[in-house]
Amino acid sequence: MSNKLKFKQNSILKLNNNIYLPYLIHNLPKKYETFPINSIIKIGTTIYINSNNFKQKYITNYINTLNYSNINSNNIK
Repeated sequence: MSNKLKFKQNSILKLNNNIYLPYLIHNLPKKYETFPINSIIKIGTTIYINSNNFKQKYITNYINTLNYSNINSNNIK
């Protein structure tokens, strides 16, 4: 099984059937330090956190907010 990075239109990362939510360093969620280290990926200036660390309601709200966000324009590559 090969690991493939798939970015959706709104910068959401899908890897091995897991969904990772993008965050900029100054917008990390509360209790970020309590998440398992293997559920966090850093690519460039964006930090991706596995959605399994969050409740479904939070994920839905975050994705809806992300659709209107400018995280892509703030991401320096």
